[in-house]
Amino acid sequence: MPVLLRPDGAVQIGWDPRRAVLVRPPEGLTAAALAAVLRGMQVPVGIAEIHRLALAHGLRDQVECDELLSALVPAGVVRRRTRQAASRALSIRVHGCGPLSDLLVEALRCSGARIGQTSHANATVSASGVDLVVLSDYLVADPRLVRDLNTGGVPHLPVRVRDGAGLVGPLVIPG
Repeated sequence: MPVLLRPDGAVQIGWDPRRAVLVRPPEGLTAAALAAVLRGMQVPVGIAEIHRLALAHGLRDQVECDELLSALVPAGVVRRRTRQAASRALSIRVHGCGPLSDLLVEALRCSGARIGQTSHANATVSASGVDLVVLSDYLVADPRLVRDLNTGGVPHLPVRVRDGAGLVGPLVIPG
């Protein structure tokens, strides 16, 4: 959810007026610092990392940090990790030959996933070798490849540029 600074010194989490949550910074923490901590939590992190982040932004008491997190869980803003971390990195294959696929590969390299790239017309993908295929650089994906992805149960996501505007999706999860 987006984290917004409000003029009254509070931090708002979420856009929707019915579900947005207002948080007042604890003692020793500015609204901007609290917003930075909350933005740092937008990707899954452990409690130790949250404590380090809060300490780096000026919160001196870990108890206050834990109280803040405990208040955000029932509000639906923070979720406790309910499953173990994945035993292997996700595998993403970018299919395409051009500037968009090159940009996607470079951007995904820092995601922690295993990234592969194919560009030839006879590329095949099996469900055991890849978790997601990103189809790029073509206005229309090769129908044979799309059929093979659907038959193999491989999730795929078209990403393309048309008339200067980026188009992402739909994400196809076969079955």
